[in-house]
Amino acid sequence: MTLRNILLAGTALGAATLLAGPALAASNTQAELDALKAQIEALQRKIDDVEIQQGNRIKTLEERKSDVEVSLKDGRPVFKTADGNFTFGITGRAHLDVGGYHMSDSDETQMIAATGNSGLRGNANFRRARLGFNGTLAKDFKYNIEFNFGDSGTESNARIYEVALTYTGIEGTDIVIGATKPKMTLDDSTSSNDITFIERATAVNLAITPAAGEARMTLGAAHYTDNFFGAAYYTMSSAAAGGGLDDYDSSNVVGRLAYATSPKEGANFHFGVSGSHSFKLPADAVRLRDRPELRIDGSRYIDANFAGTADTVSVYGPELAFNYGPFRAQGEYYRYDVSRLGGLSDVDLSAWYLQASWILTGEAYKYDIKKAAYSGVKPANPFGFGSGGAGAWEIAARYSQADLNDTGNGVFGGEQRIITAGLNWYVNNNVRFMLNYLDVDVDDRGAAQLDFGHQAVALRTQFAF
Repeated sequence: MTLRNILLAGTALGAATLLAGPALAASNTQAELDALKAQIEALQRKIDDVEIQQGNRIKTLEERKSDVEVSLKDGRPVFKTADGNFTFGITGRAHLDVGGYHMSDSDETQMIAATGNSGLRGNANFRRARLGFNGTLAKDFKYNIEFNFGDSGTESNARIYEVALTYTGIEGTDIVIGATKPKMTLDDSTSSNDITFIERATAVNLAITPAAGEARMTLGAAHYTDNFFGAAYYTMSSAAAGGGLDDYDSSNVVGRLAYATSPKEGANFHFGVSGSHSFKLPADAVRLRDRPELRIDGSRYIDANFAGTADTVSVYGPELAFNYGPFRAQGEYYRYDVSRLGGLSDVDLSAWYLQASWILTGEAYKYDIKKAAYSGVKPANPFGFGSGGAGAWEIAARYSQADLNDTGNGVFGGEQRIITAGLNWYVNNNVRFMLNYLDVDVDDRGAAQLDFGHQAVALRTQFAF
């Protein structure tokens, strides 16, 4: 082979190699792409399989999920079915009062002579200790079962506070039957957890005596709109602690109307009227009396007793309140007209109060048109919980007067005036401390028309859920 042939052969071989290289590379790249695509498709099939498996597992878990939901808002246990038709909650409250009195020797002598009571004693007692169960049945029925174990014997033993069923299937209307507390007066329609002072005003306690108050056997209804509230009830006597009825032949009608100008926000005026008429009184008797707006001692100062002489009793009077931001004021006035038997003249008595309060920490008062009354103060910065909050602080003052004298008709129940100053600390949504100072004066008590008075200081420790 000549050199020329050798060079030509080498050139041809090199050219062939150069031409074959790209073709070979292209072939390898396509194969790799096809392999990668196959791997991706296999991975996608595995992902789809996993999603199907997990979806099946989630579906299985949802099918196995309990139909009961449990919540613990503000420490209150509530059990609720998934469809919302049935709920069951547990409620409780405890109000522990401790305090003392100061009365001069001469005032004590006059008080004992006028009332027959012994001297006042400082004491501590559970004013209320309630445990209850409430919730809904078939969505449109609400129930409440509550017992009070408080009063430590100064008022009564453990007893029914409420056992009632309410139908709520009509929008804005509640129809109630059972042992309950009719919504009469502004102050009594306010929960005991939310009242401004340790005790409600005497005017209100007297007003609810003949026909309303707790555990009344009741059939009635309440209706409310955005601004209006109205309620009417037929009541009998209170349910007895041991079951059944106490003086079951009592018959009363109770009514209340209220209008609020701006219930939800801004400056709000409340105008209302409450009344009751008792036309069948057990043993033809009614007794209007009250403790001096503190129940640490059991003594009652004012007392108009119509035992065996009362035919009918009518109670009626206006309510007025105003709230704007952290300020609130309210007052009520009531007349108590007793029609008597045996040719005795009718008796007209009266009582009223005015009060005002201010939340120093700036929280706004809340008004609830569903009961035409005020809700409790909720601190914006609760004490504790690592937040460094101070809770909510409130100051309040009240003047109340009750005149149970009708001397021309031989009634000497006494005239009572009380000035109360209060300081309240709302620790959180469950705990509150209340400090009250009271200055009490009673005039013209008893046939001898004796005068006496005292000062008192009391502290309430309250917790509720």
